[in-house]
Amino acid sequence: MRLLLGLLVLLAPLAAPLPAAAQTTDTDTAVALVHSLRDKDPLVRSGAARILAKYKIPESVEALVLAAQDETNDMVKPEIYNALRVTTGEEIGDDPAAWKKWFDEKGGRFEKTISLSARRVLNDYQKFLTISIVFNILAFAGVCAAILYFVGTASNRNKALKELMRQAEQLVAEGNEVQKKSGGILEGLDAKKGELMMFFSKLKDENESEIERYGDMIEQNIEHRMREVTMQLREKAEKELEQTFKELKEEIDGRIRRVSEEHKESMLKELTSRQQRFIADVEAHTLFLEASFFYISGKLQDAVRVYKKLLLLKPDHYIAWNNYGTIMRDLLRFDESEEAYGKALSLSPDNPGVLYQVATVYAMQKKKEKMLETLKRTIQFDPEFKDEALNEKAFKDYWEDPEFKDVAEG
Repeated sequence: MRLLLGLLVLLAPLAAPLPAAAQTTDTDTAVALVHSLRDKDPLVRSGAARILAKYKIPESVEALVLAAQDETNDMVKPEIYNALRVTTGEEIGDDPAAWKKWFDEKGGRFEKTISLSARRVLNDYQKFLTISIVFNILAFAGVCAAILYFVGTASNRNKALKELMRQAEQLVAEGNEVQKKSGGILEGLDAKKGELMMFFSKLKDENESEIERYGDMIEQNIEHRMREVTMQLREKAEKELEQTFKELKEEIDGRIRRVSEEHKESMLKELTSRQQRFIADVEAHTLFLEASFFYISGKLQDAVRVYKKLLLLKPDHYIAWNNYGTIMRDLLRFDESEEAYGKALSLSPDNPGVLYQVATVYAMQKKKEKMLETLKRTIQFDPEFKDEALNEKAFKDYWEDPEFKDVAEG
């Protein structure tokens, strides 16, 4: 679990802006950047100081003064002093003692210049995936406990087996609900893709050379760390799973000797089947996270490759089909996009998020009648897509069309 949380922290700097409900305050953002000044990696400390200088966050002055006293890296020091000069408007030089004296005398009071509107990215989604993995592990432990109880109570074997199957069906239903909620988060992320592109375009125009240099460093570090953490997470899960099943098998073998050979074979098959399904679920979560990272990073071909691997492993993953269809749409491969969305709808009929994406594909192909029909069905299931349609670039050519207005504004 710690490895997965570490991965979420690494992904946060590359994430897209979240919807309004997920925005944070200026103070929260300043605190996050101040914490980065204490990071072990000098590149992270240097980048944090550069961002504080760019946005002139008044709340960071005290932390910058303290960081200047403790910093030993010659690459980071100039960035910290520059951030102090830009934020305070003072020209004191590169002497940490002089800055400390100035701050103590002035008491940290000076004219504030500007506040920062910070955005969080995939925190909610990735925390949710973490909870999902932990939930499945706990659920699996509960199933194993039920099996042990069944073996120990030979006189009630049939009744315990029925109860075990009922619990398994309930777990499957809860797992599907988790996938649907995860799908809602990803659909919201996809809807904000246009805003993400505009934000990075504007930021690049303002300071192109700085962004490219810092972005290259971050991308190299993030991609390397993501692959490393993903492999560690997978290896750890497999080792823990192997150890758990080994211990469980030893205990079951001790009790199962009192049961007939027929029941022993049945329970061993059930145990093996559940082990294989659990391993497949862990692999699917890992691939889904990796594919999402590639898509957010703009590496569509890599995302396509990973999604294909995921869908071969878990062909009933409707969220993966939906995301694969979106990538095919972005690559203008409309036939493959429609096929993928069709798979998603067969697994989750009348899902408004998937129907909306199908409507965008029809709009991009100038198939007006199909687009209007699909968009109308989408709004019938979820009226909130009216506002989305009126701001979706895929429908730009139809914004002034009377029939389109009847559907989107009616």
